[in-house]
Amino acid sequence: MGQQPNLEFTEAERPRQSLQPGPAVRWRADKPGIPRGPAEVPQGGTFGVVGPDPGWATKLVMAAVLPDPDPALRSMLTGLVMARTATLGRAAVPEDIEAALMICGYYDDAPAEVVEQRRRWLAAVPHETRPGETAVAEVDRALLAEGPERIRWARRHGERPGAT
Repeated sequence: MGQQPNLEFTEAERPRQSLQPGPAVRWRADKPGIPRGPAEVPQGGTFGVVGPDPGWATKLVMAAVLPDPDPALRSMLTGLVMARTATLGRAAVPEDIEAALMICGYYDDAPAEVVEQRRRWLAAVPHETRPGETAVAEVDRALLAEGPERIRWARRHGERPGAT
């Protein structure tokens, strides 16, 4: 279509020979506190160690049939399952819930000391920033990495999870 005779086009209105704006430049963090790469992402301490997909652990615990309908138990088990998966470096599986239940003493011949510790952990859940934080802090990481039967044996024979 041709140009109308009564309209004058300026140089800015004519088709450009090159792309405007130019190609994007590499992004850089220019504000304090923004990590510049994976090495600068804070870990440990109050940041914790993030395991693979904590949302999946939550979903598994919410779908599990538990021995007690207490919502504090679900929260505490979710914390223990997330800590176990972070220790093992993999996503949560149903065996992790079984292992967390063994740590909490949900088996027939649980010592009174383990049951009392579970009661203390459950009582602490409503007051914690991250539910299950007390239980996770007191459980030995080596015990978290064990299978459910080994955990049951360790708890029955007096190996304390807080012996870190």
